[in-house]
Amino acid sequence: METERKRWKLGDDVSAEDNILDGFTFKDLILAVHCNCESITPEAVRREATEILEERMQDYRFLLRNNIEEIMAEAKKGRAQYE
Repeated sequence: METERKRWKLGDDVSAEDNILDGFTFKDLILAVHCNCESITPEAVRREATEILEERMQDYRFLLRNNIEEIMAEAKKGRAQYE
């Protein structure tokens, strides 16, 4: 049985209610620092937080790029009456 690959497309396998930018919790950051930092310092915590945020931003940029046409089409629905 072949596993179906996600397309990450709005209206297909992504819902309009899904987050476009995932957050992260203090617990996520604490775990990242615990697992990835040999020395736990303020700089290490900042570095891990920045890395987590950049990963989330990469996902956000991909989702936006991958769904820009669908987002625009949904946003235009019902506007014809005002144009």
